[in-house]
Amino acid sequence: MTEKEKLDSLLGETSEPNNTVNEEQISENAVNESKEVVNEQPQQSQPQQYRRLSYDVASRRPLEEVEETRHFAQQKGLATVGKTIGVDANGNAIGDGWIPVDKSILGDRAIYYPDDWQFRIRPATVEAIRNWSTIDEENINVIDNVFNEVLKSCLSIYTEDGPKPWGNIRSWDRFFFLLLIREYTFMHGEKKISYTEYCPECDNEITFELTSDALMYEFPDPEIMSMFDRSTMTWVIDPSEYDIDEPIMTFYLPTLEKDANIKEWVIRKVRENNNAKIDQVFLRILPWMAPKISKDETIARRQIRELELKYRSWDADTFSFVDEVIKNIIVQPLQKITKVCPICGEEATSRIRFPNSVRDIFNVSNKHKKFGTK
Repeated sequence: MTEKEKLDSLLGETSEPNNTVNEEQISENAVNESKEVVNEQPQQSQPQQYRRLSYDVASRRPLEEVEETRHFAQQKGLATVGKTIGVDANGNAIGDGWIPVDKSILGDRAIYYPDDWQFRIRPATVEAIRNWSTIDEENINVIDNVFNEVLKSCLSIYTEDGPKPWGNIRSWDRFFFLLLIREYTFMHGEKKISYTEYCPECDNEITFELTSDALMYEFPDPEIMSMFDRSTMTWVIDPSEYDIDEPIMTFYLPTLEKDANIKEWVIRKVRENNNAKIDQVFLRILPWMAPKISKDETIARRQIRELELKYRSWDADTFSFVDEVIKNIIVQPLQKITKVCPICGEEATSRIRFPNSVRDIFNVSNKHKKFGTK
């Protein structure tokens, strides 16, 4: 896998899809989901009808698990994993390390979320970090699975109508929230992802650091943004205004849930027929064509089949128009970060990279003396 393909997968870029999907890319090792267990044992010798609780009241996790987490956090130098930190907007304590995320740090991307949505994050769990340390960097599916497990366990969405699944995050914000969770996990500044390059103007050495606020995006033009309907979170566009003989089209925002369910559909299709032809262009357009793609295999198969028939019914002009629309309405993560040179004041640009490997995102080192060089 090339460095560009890795970055495309990490950042959620969709302009250059992979050309092939084969059995070797499909991970057979799904990441085990965390299980929260409350173990209650009745006291045998007490006359009172009390039961001894063996779980932490704040987090509703088994005490043994909480203590294991804290021990691991102390050993690895992680930041206050498993403790009660922070308060919500109403001053109520948030248990188990959950803290609110100020939506303003999303910048212009906040417009793609309803006003009543509130995000909360917590430090990466011990299990997530253990899974992360064993990822196969050459397998995009494995990276996707572990990324999603971190988000599933460390990101929550609250609305006026109740909680929303983490998968409602927009596709282009996945890497942002992963870095945000990373920064909270290593909140004292340890384990920075940084590297040095030279200023193109004065040749001074500049240190670039990969953080959530360093990420850059390409946004739709202002005149295009005027077509976005925030009440429905959709783009409603009339092709007839552009000399295309098609009814009004609705484009839906791509989400992590849709991405994951589409990927599962691809995996099932390839498993059923290893020689199956996967239309990569259709996969790029598919997330924009429907509000949701079901996780249920039967429903998803029917949904995608109907959407594929619609896609194949387009003539060349219609396809070209849809392709142009998506290229103009997508929020495109960029593969670069910038830094102002402290000597000459010029802005220097560097391609996003990981000095050692993708494992740097949640890699931790032990405090004991290292054995060997590997």
